[in-house]
Amino acid sequence: MATTKRLLGASALMLFLACNRGSHRAQSDPATSRAAAAAARASHSVSNVPSTNLVAPTRLVSLPVSAYSTWLALDGEIAYLFTRNAAYRLVVGRPPQKIELDLGVGPVLTESGIVFWSKGAIWNASKDGGSVWRVATLSTQPEYFVASSAGFAWLDRGDDRLFRIQSLNGQKPRVLVADQGEISALNMIHDWVFFVLRAKDNSWRIGRVHVARGEPEYTDSRTGPTPASLTGTEEVVYYDMERSEIRKLSPNLKSEYVWLKDFVCSPIYAATDIYCSRVEGLFEFLAGNREAKFLWYGRRETVTLIRANSKQVFWTVDTGPDQLAVDMLPVQ
Repeated sequence: MATTKRLLGASALMLFLACNRGSHRAQSDPATSRAAAAAARASHSVSNVPSTNLVAPTRLVSLPVSAYSTWLALDGEIAYLFTRNAAYRLVVGRPPQKIELDLGVGPVLTESGIVFWSKGAIWNASKDGGSVWRVATLSTQPEYFVASSAGFAWLDRGDDRLFRIQSLNGQKPRVLVADQGEISALNMIHDWVFFVLRAKDNSWRIGRVHVARGEPEYTDSRTGPTPASLTGTEEVVYYDMERSEIRKLSPNLKSEYVWLKDFVCSPIYAATDIYCSRVEGLFEFLAGNREAKFLWYGRRETVTLIRANSKQVFWTVDTGPDQLAVDMLPVQ
């Protein structure tokens, strides 16, 4: 789908910029010293960047699948990796459980199960793969789904070429936003869907719309590259590629501030703390004091997705042509 390709293209561009802006590692340099230098450039405390030893991550699965065509989700201490034709239930200390499902593109994990589109309908599969049930008829395949405790929504593009955000009203689709501009980067926080809207003049705004009612609301327009993703569970968090800033936006869209300057962060994920990948490896920034912790040196493996909660951080890495792995570290 067009928007999915744009998302992957934006992620690839951001990773390319990260590599070109970061220091080139000499093979003889310790990874941690490079990490410390990178974090120091962020103008924040780096006292917890390790000087020698790093905890080795636990590798949960390796697959002959492109790391750029998968989705990752967490359910407590269980991770789910979604490919086009299967879900993998990942638990530390156990073999991966493969659940064969026609997931296509953009499935999402909800409180009730795995929501996906297939054969003209939205389906829900139980988290253990034991049952699958039809949720609603939907002729147009979504670009991808998003979810929160309040339910789920999705992005699609109809025959009229309008980008649309939709949710369900009972078993019938309900259009929340329809626009000729390009809608991207959906994220759902409680009852609200947040998104990026790029207008025909290439200006863009961040918007929000209630999942069940109301009209969309927007920030002021701005220029430059659009955020590749919006993240966060209470506030909207995103990476401003043009300014190399991590920014936080209030849920009502009324206030915004720079949370971290001069630090390449792609991809980004906000849980209790904020997690950033860049050429030096994977970083955690503590929410309380924005202190940098270097977690993992990638050995030239590119991080493509990050998910975290208060106990663990998981990420997918591109380990070679059409090869991926999922790694995990406990959050201390």
